[in-house]
Amino acid sequence: MVNALLIENEERLVSLIEEMLLRFCPQVIISGKLDSIKNSGTQISDADPELLFVDIEKTYALGVDVVNYFNAVKFEVIFITATAHYALEAIKCQAAGFLLKPVKKEELIFAVNNAIKRITEKKENSHNKLVIKNLKNQPSDCDLLGIPTMEGLEFISIKDIIRCEGQQKCTRVVIKDRADIVSSYNLGEFRKLLEPQGFYSPHKSHLINLNYIRKYHKEGNIMLVNNTFVPVAKRKKQEFMNQVKHI
Repeated sequence: MVNALLIENEERLVSLIEEMLLRFCPQVIISGKLDSIKNSGTQISDADPELLFVDIEKTYALGVDVVNYFNAVKFEVIFITATAHYALEAIKCQAAGFLLKPVKKEELIFAVNNAIKRITEKKENSHNKLVIKNLKNQPSDCDLLGIPTMEGLEFISIKDIIRCEGQQKCTRVVIKDRADIVSSYNLGEFRKLLEPQGFYSPHKSHLINLNYIRKYHKEGNIMLVNNTFVPVAKRKKQEFMNQVKHI
């Protein structure tokens, strides 16, 4: 469930939004309602919302520096307004949604779904950062690595990892004698964890276990024991050769 605050002084609109959320977005719970955002910092802090519905037009009228204020908060924001005049400000605030009065069901559902997606991603990133921090604090002789995935953690032996491949915001981990794992963490974090364990990054999108190299083709490709090829960036060819000499 998503904990939300509704800041609006039009009682009719407040009732309408509550009713629409109850019918079409039951995963959102309105835990509090405020008449104005002015001097509401304590109430917002106490409620600790994940999502805020607020009238941007009235917020500006109260003299609140909307762009700076909402860029600094940790919760997601859906703006409500009677005019499209403030759409640019909503974009600057990186708002999850922008609803025009009268609020339409389809637009509300779209904005709420976008907010929930962003809230979920924040939670996953926060969890993954904690996992990575804990993994970095493991004893140096620990061979197990907990790989963050969308479902949780998968523990594997570091020596069984053949290579890692960056895929946008995710990383594909290729493992000896088992199916690949797609991790929700980026390749940069795997570099930090695995380079001290005998892994090398010959290319910005690849990280390989040096113990699993089978061949090196002088045109700039590494063949691994599973018969897959990984490119070597031109600027890294000499560095790679020096690295191999120390295996």
